[in-house]
Amino acid sequence: MERVFDPYLIPGTNVLRNFVGATDEDALAAAENDLCSARAAILREDLPPAEGTLEQLRRIHRFLFQDVYDWAGEIRTIDMGKGEGLPFQPLELFSMGVRYSEEVLRADDLLKGLGHDEFVKRLSVSYNNFNILHPFREGNGRTQRIFWEIIAREAGWHFDWGLIDKRTNDQASIAGMQRNDLRPLEDMFRRIVKPLSEPLTMSNDLAHLGEYAQPANTAYDMSLEQRRHVYEHYSYQRTVVSPRQGKPERGHRAR
Repeated sequence: MERVFDPYLIPGTNVLRNFVGATDEDALAAAENDLCSARAAILREDLPPAEGTLEQLRRIHRFLFQDVYDWAGEIRTIDMGKGEGLPFQPLELFSMGVRYSEEVLRADDLLKGLGHDEFVKRLSVSYNNFNILHPFREGNGRTQRIFWEIIAREAGWHFDWGLIDKRTNDQASIAGMQRNDLRPLEDMFRRIVKPLSEPLTMSNDLAHLGEYAQPANTAYDMSLEQRRHVYEHYSYQRTVVSPRQGKPERGHRAR
């Protein structure tokens, strides 16, 4: 994976351009955490109706990160990957991935009317689909968790995020994105998805989850072999079938 120019960075550093004047990664992470946590608390006081769309993700991201980044709410303009693993959705396939992810979630009626086991399974599918999209240069994890909190609440569930640690969350997300193995996500959600009538046992502050562990997101150019693998990985059926009607059940590799 070849590193390329990243326009989001302060020139000569690995620090993202920011409003807070941070010039090192630790200072930026601390400011980002404080400001994002404050915005998340405000948002949770009056959650918007669930839409299950990229546009809603963008609005959430803009609200959470408006104090830190001038590109808050904007779709990334570079291809990205995590270390040496499978890259996130390439820009040339981004619209296709968005359409597919939204169609799958819409076919599931935004996960309404499902029992616990089926909710966990279908949530894992769509959670992984949106994970692969990775729409923003930074802040995808925190944005997506709020996004799914909104959807879950309308479906009668909420998340006891405090029951899991960062390692569990990271490994489950990476297994889904890089190997299309949804079992770790299902195991994670089986632990933390609870009916709204059941109180949460832990703090719902998401700061301990952060973004994915190092190696960090990086801009890159794909090799021909990586590009071939990406096209194979993101192939999909345009006709999305509800689980109540039959297959496909698994994200971008449905065929």
